[in-house]
Amino acid sequence: MLRLSFYHPTLKEISEGICSEYLDNVLSLGIVIRARNIIVFPILLILSVVALGQDAAKTDSEAPPLLENIHLHLNKTAFFKGEHLWFKAYVKDQRQHLPSSTTTNLHVGIFSKEGKALQKKMLLVNNGISYGDFSIDSTFVEDSYTVMAWTNYMKNFESATPFLQQIKIVGKTNQMSQGKGDLTILVHPEGQQIIADAYNSVGFTVVDGHRRPIQTNDIYLLTESGKQIQSDIQTNELGQGRFGFFADPNESYFLKIKGIKGLWTTHQLEIEPHQGIGISVDNTAKEVVVIRPKRSKPSLYVKDGTRFSMAIFNHKEGTYMHRYEIDPNNTPISIGRNQIPSGINTAVILDEDMSPVSQRMFFNKQSLDKKPHSVNISYCLTQNQDSLQIDLMLPEGNEQANLSISVLPVESRAYYPNNSISSSFWVQPYLQQQFLDGRYFFEGADRSRDYQMDTRLLMEGSQKFGELMGKDLNENITYEFEESIAFSGKILDADLKSEKQVSIMSQTFGTVNFFDLSSNKNFGGRLPLFENDSVLVSVLDEKGKLRKPKAELNFDNHRLDTFDYSKWLAKENQIEQEPALFKIGEDLDLTDRTISLDEVVVSEKIKENTKFQITTEIEARIIDKTALSQHNSFISYIQKLGFQIRPNVQEGGIGVYVFNAPGIAPVPVSIGGVPANPGELVSMPLSSIASIVYNKYVMPHQGPFIALSLRYDYDELYGREARFTSFAIPKGFNRPRAYFTPNYPDYSSFLYKRYGAIWWESQVKVSSEIPHSITVPLNEQQEVKVIIEGMSTQGLLYHTEQTCSPFVNVESSNE
Repeated sequence: MLRLSFYHPTLKEISEGICSEYLDNVLSLGIVIRARNIIVFPILLILSVVALGQDAAKTDSEAPPLLENIHLHLNKTAFFKGEHLWFKAYVKDQRQHLPSSTTTNLHVGIFSKEGKALQKKMLLVNNGISYGDFSIDSTFVEDSYTVMAWTNYMKNFESATPFLQQIKIVGKTNQMSQGKGDLTILVHPEGQQIIADAYNSVGFTVVDGHRRPIQTNDIYLLTESGKQIQSDIQTNELGQGRFGFFADPNESYFLKIKGIKGLWTTHQLEIEPHQGIGISVDNTAKEVVVIRPKRSKPSLYVKDGTRFSMAIFNHKEGTYMHRYEIDPNNTPISIGRNQIPSGINTAVILDEDMSPVSQRMFFNKQSLDKKPHSVNISYCLTQNQDSLQIDLMLPEGNEQANLSISVLPVESRAYYPNNSISSSFWVQPYLQQQFLDGRYFFEGADRSRDYQMDTRLLMEGSQKFGELMGKDLNENITYEFEESIAFSGKILDADLKSEKQVSIMSQTFGTVNFFDLSSNKNFGGRLPLFENDSVLVSVLDEKGKLRKPKAELNFDNHRLDTFDYSKWLAKENQIEQEPALFKIGEDLDLTDRTISLDEVVVSEKIKENTKFQITTEIEARIIDKTALSQHNSFISYIQKLGFQIRPNVQEGGIGVYVFNAPGIAPVPVSIGGVPANPGELVSMPLSSIASIVYNKYVMPHQGPFIALSLRYDYDELYGREARFTSFAIPKGFNRPRAYFTPNYPDYSSFLYKRYGAIWWESQVKVSSEIPHSITVPLNEQQEVKVIIEGMSTQGLLYHTEQTCSPFVNVESSNE
């Protein structure tokens, strides 16, 4: 029995060529895998540098934490002032291909073109999921901004890929003004070099004076003397094209392109032919990928004895698939797709020192489970025919997925994201610059789109690969890994003979933890704490009795941020996809029709409003002195609201129920986001509650619930003996708000149909067994556009866009 062990060299060993000797030893053993008479050597080189995800901070002797991939699903990308930008964040561990279980702190900000942050928030991530919103207010004075999402640890690496998405402020500028009519042509040869005396593939992008893509069939490749080399060159709707030619080092080459107005533009290929070795990839076949080396003068390399090797490096797995030596005849290598990992790969030529000489990125679709999955959508009008009931289900056999859904008018031009969840996780993290509409390449199973994505990757440099090969990530770690909110403190009056622990409680979130006191009365730890909230600190004696201490508490997350975010913003593709299609001379602001609160003089005789309608079913109430005078207990108060208290036969104790629905489960009650047990409900005084959010309707929305927020000053206000010292949290996690629809003045106007929004849901849990129903208002629209994205617990990605036309078939429809 032959036992094989795989060698895992370090980055330093790779760069110094130590593993070359090991490969020679492997050759001498004659251990090979044969595929179609091609000899391929799979060698696992586990590079911690390219594995993605985020662990807790490590010691210097351990591998550094892993980077993660981030995607934000926005409700739309064009906004009036006065609207809200709502988003759902998905964070994935790229090595495990699962929702990140270690990432807890996600930073999201909106930046101007100069790199200035207008708004920044830190969100709590739970099992790879988070959500939040931004208010588009009067501080937005430019026509466009960039939404960026990142983690603190990512700031150590320029090659890290944050999420980037440009947003438009509708009505800020006159987009219909005439700009330059000339064309800009961006040319990128395969491997970033044109190899002399060899056949070269070249990718290019054509945009107009507004930086908008140009789709055309009128493109020619000519020599300086006017000789036509190729005439059937085209660009797609993204302005991207591709051509190939045999490069004569004594010739100059030009692209001749016919513009929109019929004017011809000639562009010289300014990249001079390179005397050396390059690489070519044919990724058009269905079952195999063909890789071919190319040289300008093969005899030159034969004489000096230089040996070159060919490898495929997978960015997700951090593995090599290696064929040791390239022969002087440049024999092509054909490799079955099932032997190559799915996703982004780099075909690379290495010299004798194992340094990359030429490289070419390509995408491999290996199996069906690597494609984005669809959500089954059915819909029908409600009885009043003014709203739409949308039923969502996963395909049969799929597990539960956590989804987000945006509903827009069917004519909307307000939703143009750079990437879908698929392209954000499978392609975008490995590029130097953003895709131009990454969604395009993952819609359907069109082979022509696969070819066009390969054209885009042909144009992409692999500088990241070179950086990863030669960089030690243990060096220059300036920004630490963040996990919850870090704090440290001291109990000034602690009696260390009997008091050994400190109790820390997040007031609103309700999380409690205990930390040991050190010999110098210090303590420290981490908790999920929310901005503008407070924590209660108490000290415990040996018997577990709490007392109010004299304490100090410091938070580590309020330091000044000096990071230069313009480095990341420069990676955003500046080509505009969808400019505004109207002419207007002033800003459009939904708040123009609303009286600002600071302009209203409030009389002391006017009764304070303690009731708020969040949606048609969900209400919020503030517990004021009037409520306290009428109800002593929480149970008494919710009975007034229409809930019923009765024994829970199945689980014991008591439960909260809604009237006239004896068969349903008890209404879930949470205190600061933590589920409450029956004992807490019975004994809870109403004076300990600051506010209550509730829904008592079974259908058609998400079902009944009760969410409570505690009063942070309960002990002091109500004369109890205080057992806690309270500290304000200067900067913690941002608490997302419940969705509310904007106050649009007119649902039939051109502006609303093009740039308005109908609905947004961020927490939609869908399975393949029972449909999940939501009801959205039609807002006088005959058709609506539904955009769904999401991720399952096993890392499956979901993306569906569908038009719903309820008045065409009133009963139902399922496209």
